Amino acid sequence: MNDSRSDPALLKHYRLQDPFPTSWSDPIEDAQEQRQRGGMHRKSTVRYSILQEDHVSSTLKGLIGDDLYEGGAVPRDEPDPLGSTDSVVRVLRQRGLPVEDSVRLRHRYLVSSKNFSPSAFLRDVHATTPSPTLQQGLDYLSQSIAQKSGSLKDLVESNFDRFVTAKATIEGVYKEMKENAFLEKEKESEYGVGKIKAYLNEAGSKVDEVFGPIMSGRGREDELRVLLSILEKHGTMLEMPGILLECIKRKDYEALLDEYQKARKYVKDSRTLVPDPKIGVAGGVKEEHLQQLITAERMWLEVGFVIEEFKKDTWKKLVDSKTEDSTHMELIGILLELGVDDNPITFWLVSRYEYLRTRIATVFERARIEIEVFRRRVLAVAPPSTQTIAHHLRSPTRRVSTETQRTFDTPVVSSFWEVVQNSMMTMLDSPNGVLGELLGFWKVTQSFIDGDNLLPVGIDDQSRKHHRLSDEDVQFFRDCAVELVGLIRDCMVTFFQEPPVDDISALYSPLPNTPVSATTPKDSEFPPQSPLPPVPRMKGLGEEVYAFFPPGANSLGAVHYLGKVMILLGKAAASMAEVFSGLGKGNIQDDLRSMLSAARERTVKAVAVAWLADAQNCKAMEDWTRGTDNRGVTKMPGYFSAFEKEIILGMQSIVYLDKVRNGETAVIPPPSLKFLTTVRGQFVRTLYKALQGMVENAQKPLDEDEELDKNGLTSPSVTTIPANLTAHSIDSRDKNTRMLLTLSNLQLLRSEIVPELINQFEIAFSCTLTDESKTIRDALGQIDTQLFDEYTKPLVKCIASTVRSGVLSPTWSPPPGKLATDVRPYIYDALLSMVDVHAQVTITAPSLVQQVLSYLLEQLSRELLEGFKQRKSFNLGELLQATLDVEFVNQTLSQFNTPKSSEWQQMVYVELDRGSDGEARQGLQKELGEMKRILGALRRYSRAEFLCFRAKKSSSRRTHIVVDQDTTAGR
Repeated sequence: MNDSRSDPALLKHYRLQDPFPTSWSDPIEDAQEQRQRGGMHRKSTVRYSILQEDHVSSTLKGLIGDDLYEGGAVPRDEPDPLGSTDSVVRVLRQRGLPVEDSVRLRHRYLVSSKNFSPSAFLRDVHATTPSPTLQQGLDYLSQSIAQKSGSLKDLVESNFDRFVTAKATIEGVYKEMKENAFLEKEKESEYGVGKIKAYLNEAGSKVDEVFGPIMSGRGREDELRVLLSILEKHGTMLEMPGILLECIKRKDYEALLDEYQKARKYVKDSRTLVPDPKIGVAGGVKEEHLQQLITAERMWLEVGFVIEEFKKDTWKKLVDSKTEDSTHMELIGILLELGVDDNPITFWLVSRYEYLRTRIATVFERARIEIEVFRRRVLAVAPPSTQTIAHHLRSPTRRVSTETQRTFDTPVVSSFWEVVQNSMMTMLDSPNGVLGELLGFWKVTQSFIDGDNLLPVGIDDQSRKHHRLSDEDVQFFRDCAVELVGLIRDCMVTFFQEPPVDDISALYSPLPNTPVSATTPKDSEFPPQSPLPPVPRMKGLGEEVYAFFPPGANSLGAVHYLGKVMILLGKAAASMAEVFSGLGKGNIQDDLRSMLSAARERTVKAVAVAWLADAQNCKAMEDWTRGTDNRGVTKMPGYFSAFEKEIILGMQSIVYLDKVRNGETAVIPPPSLKFLTTVRGQFVRTLYKALQGMVENAQKPLDEDEELDKNGLTSPSVTTIPANLTAHSIDSRDKNTRMLLTLSNLQLLRSEIVPELINQFEIAFSCTLTDESKTIRDALGQIDTQLFDEYTKPLVKCIASTVRSGVLSPTWSPPPGKLATDVRPYIYDALLSMVDVHAQVTITAPSLVQQVLSYLLEQLSRELLEGFKQRKSFNLGELLQATLDVEFVNQTLSQFNTPKSSEWQQMVYVELDRGSDGEARQGLQKELGEMKRILGALRRYSRAEFLCFRAKKSSSRRTHIVVDQDTTAGR
């Protein structure tokens, strides 16, 4: 059995969509409200789409009937069916409803219309009618209906016969039509008009196709005219959303703000014209004002959508804006001008704080991993050869056009230093590094705290509340700044204090989208194509490993690069102390001082280890080539002097950080006495190690295998055979040559270079090296004496053998009865051997001629004394022979006489006098004149052989270094 409540006709009659509704709703009213809500919330894509009228859906039309919207015959006015008034239209007009101008509204409110709406009628016509009056109206309506029903009954009764007659007539006609086959069996329901109806429908469809657009156009003509008038009058207002979008697209924010103010003014003026839109036209509001308000409200709704989207994009841009440019101020000004609930200033400052905190950690960890990768690369490379080390230790003496062309170490070590320097620049550089971003962040923050920025107050001063930060916000940002300073300090302490990182796997993981400065040299492959294998750490002094120091690096590169790093760190600490002191609860200045002190101590300790190792390798700098200005020495003293000066200046820069000081900076701690004592001790040790290396060079022959470096660096030493020796060539294979040059180098070091280095160290470190200077002088004296004795010992031995054998020879004494007429051959042999020595010393080290010959004269005199002592007694002939031998030696080598040799000669005469009797002494006195004549003749005859012993003229040019007479006498 079918449920009658589901009959479509029933649903259509009561305008229901659900056969079991939970609440009553009028489809007409719902359609109108839905159309209004849709117009308020849609986002139009056409410039004037806000004026287009939404129509009721076809589904709803089918539900409630098309005739609702088709119009029809309806009177202009009717009395109230409840009897309260004689004009329904007048009542509705008083309530603001223009019923007389709208046929559709009259269909709803006039009871004679088949589309009459009781609920709308009661709601709008009797909105204020009390219940008793409505009850009386109900009674009145019941009486009216009863009266009409009685009239209708009387009409039916009086015309009943006519109805029966008509029915019989119709049935007869139908029967006749059926019998005449006018109707087809299956078309009985059409009553013979099926074909006619089909023709009419076809004609009607053709008419609709032809005249439909014309008829509908006539209906829309008025609407289009109204729309055109609105466009002509309010076109500028309606173009506002599009103009705002164009301003945003052009990034013309000033024009955007101006247009937004214009749009706001349009709405404000329109709202002023219609204070209360509810009263409508019936309340005295002009229709054109009402249309302007509707247009302005629709425009303002569209502008609101545009501005809200623009605000969202502006917030996103504000998060990404940096401190270095003025973008953030522009964006903050825009948001304040438009008006926002949240404070864009605090929002941006918090985002910058989060960005800096992440950036500090990311940049530092990235730098540590990069440095460790290069440190392992250094370990993976074979140690440099001796000649390669020497080549780099000589770098201070090489002239370069620019500082960047200087090379202090091997390429892999230099790459490590470049990574360290660039990493520290990325962190600590004030203009471009992370520290610069922090300083810029706080500068902007302080300007907001002090209210130094000229900011817009917004609409109706609603943004003025955002101009000044609250006390809680100020303290929060101060704590944030102190935290960021602490993060940078902790990173630096970790870098200098902690050992290298073990895990470098983060290098091969995806990196976050955080900008980092390029710290890797451009010519290197980073990150490497394949992970580096783990390698053992290289141990330094005291089994320490430094993450910031490449294994096996020399001290020249260390003081150069670490000096720059320490200056950068010192400047960064001074800047942070100057800007952030007094912000937090702790003492930032003390924390920065402890950081600098620890970093400096670790740096100096690492450099000192490399300094001592380089001092041991200084001997490799000896290339056995003569000096440019002083041909009597090699280039070794100059190399060593330049090396030590470079290290002293570099250490002084690291210890005192003089380039950081622009005045008294309390953040830079002064070096402690213990710290300076360590540096002083290392300086003395390096000098001693270098001097020891020079002695080893003189004693040990040059290893031919070390001549050629595997990297292609060749030793510039000159090797010549003795037959081709000149004043400009060195036979480095000859031990005597090496010793003489080393002795000459030591003299130059002792007289000029070492005192100059000591003086430079004292000036650089503001100290006096009294004890250290004495220690260095004693060490130089001992080394010089040791090497000099080693060189002269074979010469003295040869002279002693010649003198002893000659004096003690049986043929030394003159024949009996004859006097001495010539010196004995051993004297010539001894002097000729000294001629050879003179030649060798003059060619090799001219400054040592006086010292060497004087010492040999001393030893010759001593050996004469020892030889004559063994003879014990002398007759006249022997006395004259001994005197002639001694005087010939004394006069021939008079230029090389020393107090010591004169003393030995006097002792010889004493010994001769002691061994002779009175007769021999008297005979000697008588023969002195003849002996002088013989001696003079011998000198003339031997002038050519011993010409080298004659004193040179004072005008001759020669290099002379004063010999320490006390040291020579001590020998």
